[in-house]
Amino acid sequence: MRYRLAFIMLFFAFANLLTAQESINSGGGTATGIGGVVTFTTGQSTFTVADGTAGSSSAGVQQAYVVTPTGTAPIVYGYPIKVYPNPATDLLQIDAGNAGNLRYELRDAAGKMVQKGKLKNGKGTLNMATSVPGNYQLTILHDNRVQRSFNILKNRL
Repeated sequence: MRYRLAFIMLFFAFANLLTAQESINSGGGTATGIGGVVTFTTGQSTFTVADGTAGSSSAGVQQAYVVTPTGTAPIVYGYPIKVYPNPATDLLQIDAGNAGNLRYELRDAAGKMVQKGKLKNGKGTLNMATSVPGNYQLTILHDNRVQRSFNILKNRL
């Protein structure tokens, strides 16, 4: 009886230190592939780190998506290249002014080609409605030279 009473007293004394999983999610989804299934969220506030010889993995850490160009070539004909909206749900717009002879390649996180095509008068629309939610790499090319690359996040509808 003493042990039971002591356990109950200790439980209530330290109950305020116990917390449940808490997160405020702004988006997310499930990615399925050959290696398995991964569920992800954007905005999760807690994490754990696993270190190994080949690197580290931060479970629960959510990286902010930032729309930044990563290409190294100059802007085509002085026109900035705009890609919007990002994150995308249905349609993704590409606007490179009136620049000609441009094409695009959209690849998934594994590097697999998802869509490719030519921009007409520097403009194009990509249908993202049937794409799996996740991260994509959009590359804009001019004469087979990378002009700009964009990180695109595809959300659920």
